[in-house]
Amino acid sequence: MKRKTGIMKIFAFSLILTAMAANSVSTYADEEPLYFSAEISSPDENEEKGAELSSVSAAYGVTEEMCKSGYWLDKNKGALLDPKETLISEAEIEELNKEMLSSEGTYLNDIENFPESYDPEKLRDSLENTKAPDKKAIYVDKVEIKDKDQYYAAIGQAIHDTAYTGQTKDNQYAVAVKRTTILNIPVKSYIGYSATDGDNENVNSALNVNEPFIIRQKAEVDGDLFYWGYSDNCTGWVLAEDLAVCSSKEEWIDAWKVEPENKDFIVVTQNFITLEPSYYTEYLSEVKLTFATILKLVPDDEIPSSVGERGTWNNYVVYLPTRNAEGKYEKKCALISQHYEVSTGYLEMTEKEILRVAFNNLGDRYGWGGMLDSMDCSLYTRNIYKCFGLSLPRNTSWQRSVEGRAFDLSGMSDEEKLAAMKRMPAGTLFYFPGHAMMYVGTDNGMAYVISDTGSLSDSEGELNVRTMYSIILNPLTVRRKNEKTWLQNIEVAILPISKDNYDYVLKNIETGAEPEPETSSENGVRKVSAVSGQTYGSSSDTLPLDTFLGSTKGLFISFANVEGSGVDSLKATCIKGSNITVKEEIESIACDKKVAKVRKNRKSGSYSIKLKSSGTVTFNLAGGKQYSVTFTVDTPKPQKDKVREIIRSAGGKSVSLNAAQLFGTTIDSGKMTILRDKAGNARIEDNTLYLTSPEKSNFRVCYSYLNKKYKMTVKS
Repeated sequence: MKRKTGIMKIFAFSLILTAMAANSVSTYADEEPLYFSAEISSPDENEEKGAELSSVSAAYGVTEEMCKSGYWLDKNKGALLDPKETLISEAEIEELNKEMLSSEGTYLNDIENFPESYDPEKLRDSLENTKAPDKKAIYVDKVEIKDKDQYYAAIGQAIHDTAYTGQTKDNQYAVAVKRTTILNIPVKSYIGYSATDGDNENVNSALNVNEPFIIRQKAEVDGDLFYWGYSDNCTGWVLAEDLAVCSSKEEWIDAWKVEPENKDFIVVTQNFITLEPSYYTEYLSEVKLTFATILKLVPDDEIPSSVGERGTWNNYVVYLPTRNAEGKYEKKCALISQHYEVSTGYLEMTEKEILRVAFNNLGDRYGWGGMLDSMDCSLYTRNIYKCFGLSLPRNTSWQRSVEGRAFDLSGMSDEEKLAAMKRMPAGTLFYFPGHAMMYVGTDNGMAYVISDTGSLSDSEGELNVRTMYSIILNPLTVRRKNEKTWLQNIEVAILPISKDNYDYVLKNIETGAEPEPETSSENGVRKVSAVSGQTYGSSSDTLPLDTFLGSTKGLFISFANVEGSGVDSLKATCIKGSNITVKEEIESIACDKKVAKVRKNRKSGSYSIKLKSSGTVTFNLAGGKQYSVTFTVDTPKPQKDKVREIIRSAGGKSVSLNAAQLFGTTIDSGKMTILRDKAGNARIEDNTLYLTSPEKSNFRVCYSYLNKKYKMTVKS
């Protein structure tokens, strides 16, 4: 988050294009025992939308499968790290926390070792002089303040009149009893720079339940009491009723401080948990525990037989901070149902776990500074790593100041950035001024990130910057208001991993190390080595394709690995209408006009072809080399008669159907899914559809390849 005139502000950008699945209607003939309806996604329609059709709205190039964390586990092979390998140990996390705490520019507060006394009047004089933001207009609860200086002066006067006085005073130690915000000035009002400002400019940060806070001043404004003080990552005002004051520093430390090795606490790893309502324990009723909340477990020998009217079985029994009538801290036993996603102790930091935790929040709303019980971009990244025991700084610029884990991406070309990024582990944080995002992996030649985003423009079409205010997944081809892509704007990467792993990643970036090809042949076919981001359309292909954003509109081929591969015949299988660009500089392309249409980009000088039918295309490279590629152009479509015959001839026995049998395609690198199975007789294994009782079938199956989907309904 970025500081601006006493109020912090981030600029994050987001947009989602809606991808709507077409509806199909099954038509039935009375004389036929089997009924089919086939739905084929229109190539033209898909090219216009640019995203795989699904029930979930997403950015261009984001499929529904990509929105699951498991999808990305094999998309980070370039990092040469096992996704289940520990990236940093508990002991190293503790050391890194100490480094960040003492580093200049991170602005973290060592609250446990804070000076215990201070001058309250000196602090009061400083706080009452808070000036109005340097903006043309200020709106309070959507109403414009005609004299903003007078408004802020009145608040300053209230601070002066109601603050602690005297020459010396001891700290008061408190913890949050509800999810609350840390404010710039002591008012509950919503402050904006317009009547429709989506950000409450008064919000500075937030506290989760049980987070510690050091109180050093107070103020009463419009009948509401506020405390000013320090959290571990920022300062500001908190509504007094949201805090419970501890009787001593020792009680305060006991409430929130945990020892990682003991694992005697839980961490909330889903977006939020709401405790069950209760008539008998109102202080526990419907308390909201947001992402990364940490609560201590009640020791086994102290667990009560019941909490309120509830027994404790199949629940985590935790201590919850509560506030009594005098505003003092009291800890109570509370129950968290076993089915919720919580971790006993901090999670082990692996790429797999980082992705799982990050995707638990996908689609949740954005909240500037932590307003509306939500997160902004830097609070989101901070909370992700908090689940592993790592305490990142609060704001984007402060997080970028983490010493010893930064990698400078400024000054690099897009290609150089992507080459470096694909060698970084999932969980690496990318930054440009005002925005933080988390790298999830590289797919189809492009890096993808997840982040809590304000506004952006999608990768395709006219620049149309829209407000998003959600946690979204997107490729780095999305654009900002300045018309540049996120990839172009990214300046630095932070890798919150062990020093050894950090040095290992840097070495791989420097040397350009690539993962070893898993195999050089498949089904007896000798293949050109494919690298990260490349794939083969079918098992008989020899030349891999590099797909951009997973679309037939953006396919690439490269001959870089052909030399010395031992492959003499270059073959590739593509969907009809696919557009293929050559990565190398070439002089010309030769082919029959019936096979492909050749295009040259006058601006970049690059060549591409649009495939019409099967045939051979010859590529003449600038260096004098020549390669001929035989393309098989495929047009998948439901094989009604073939499926009908297979099911009938099975005689009630189980049958298996592959993509070729169902949709008549040689492409076997697509994905088979069951959309509906009313009879419960269908399953998918190894991309093959199995029917246990085909004569009772009633299901809908889909075969998807890149951005194309082919669907069929079968009923018997």
